[in-house]
Amino acid sequence: MSAATGAAAPAPAPEPRWGLESREAEARLRQHGPNLLTREQPRSAWLFLGRQFRGGMVWLLLGACGVAALLGEGADAVAIATIVVLNALVGFLQEYRADRAVLALRALTAPSARVLRDGVSAVIPASQVVPGDALVLEAGDVVAADARLLSAHALLTLEAALTGESTPVDKRVGALPDSTPLAERRDRVFMGTSVAAGTAVAEVMATGMDTELGRIAHLVRTAQEPQTPLQERLEGVTRMLLVLCVAVGALVAGLG
Repeated sequence: MSAATGAAAPAPAPEPRWGLESREAEARLRQHGPNLLTREQPRSAWLFLGRQFRGGMVWLLLGACGVAALLGEGADAVAIATIVVLNALVGFLQEYRADRAVLALRALTAPSARVLRDGVSAVIPASQVVPGDALVLEAGDVVAADARLLSAHALLTLEAALTGESTPVDKRVGALPDSTPLAERRDRVFMGTSVAAGTAVAEVMATGMDTELGRIAHLVRTAQEPQTPLQERLEGVTRMLLVLCVAVGALVAGLG
């Protein structure tokens, strides 16, 4: 028998062990918190409506409306009141929709996720996914967190909710620089996106508000629309007119 024939066959390479032990997952859940998009308590619609009457110009118009009504100028009073109401309605709708936008983002998140725990595939609530978990993905799944691909087979994801890309995105294993634009991160999958085709295993890198979807939710919640230069000038003119009105009223009252 030849030496080649008698040599033992090489042992197969061991399967990679991905995922976390249950104890480690519990510790990380306490450290990082649940995998949820947090938000402030919903604000009352009346609060948004009241905020539309904070500007001085609005009060000046309301005052002009009252004076027109007292003088019997009904048409002028109705016209001014209509302008005030329409302005308040437009502002109310804009702020109310922005406040509810975070709820719409939360609707994109997955209710559950399949992960490798203790070396076994298990379905858990998505809120319990932690950094380091190994997500098991297949067609139709919603990605529960931002994750780096460990293995992928013909993986295509839909990222329209995150990047606006309407066609499926081809994903593959391979580390890309952190400076790579979000839409070109072929080595990552993101919370709120869905798997169009293929299978994959991905290591969770970020959960909850630390995900890309969480950053968007934070920006939507904290965004404040600055005043335009025209609005700032109108506020200055309004204050000046209010001072003049009060001064003229006081002068007329004193002369009378």
